[in-house]
Amino acid sequence: MPKYLNQIKALKKISKSIVTNNKFLINKEGNIKIYYAPFDYVNSKAKIMIVGITPGLQQMLQSFQVINDGKSLKEVKDLSSFKGSMRTTLIKYLDELKVNKKLKIKSCESLFNKNSKHLHTTSLVKYPVFDKGKNYSGSNILKKKILIEFIEKNFLKELKTFKKAIIIPLGNTVSSTIEYLNNKYNLKLACFLKGFPHPSGANARKNIQFKENKMTMIKLLK
Repeated sequence: MPKYLNQIKALKKISKSIVTNNKFLINKEGNIKIYYAPFDYVNSKAKIMIVGITPGLQQMLQSFQVINDGKSLKEVKDLSSFKGSMRTTLIKYLDELKVNKKLKIKSCESLFNKNSKHLHTTSLVKYPVFDKGKNYSGSNILKKKILIEFIEKNFLKELKTFKKAIIIPLGNTVSSTIEYLNNKYNLKLACFLKGFPHPSGANARKNIQFKENKMTMIKLLK
């Protein structure tokens, strides 16, 4: 997407109204709009893939800033993935499942710095999606034609690339969408940790869900 990258590099300032301008609009249907953001980097040698629903506005603004500062697509991923308390919870869960042992690293915390070569972060829809101008939450994703078409055209390729990797879905929407693709396209994913909770602070049930599914996930990792 060099056209978009050059436009981002030329921006004088970065704000919501600028990044959600029609020149970055990729597709729309009803209240749903998909905008370009520079989340194109794929770390094809990764041993673990963490999948969200879609980048939100904060990640989008940060990604534009990174490119505007003259940094690379890889640096966008390194600097914009799962910031703050969400990352802390995510690391805690991954270490409890002993994913660090499987990857032969001390803690999964290092996936976000010195061992980032093992990690690929992505989303079902890799570009930001807005519903009536707000971050899209993932509701009824399989029933929204514009989104499922985007997923089957783009995300499916990533899933095929990483079918032998450890796949971590963040929350039930991502779990059920990956399961749908796995069954529909007979992907035979090797290690898909279905039932992994979304680590966001807004998810009040995350620790309960993690405990309920912990043993099943540990078995999958063996």
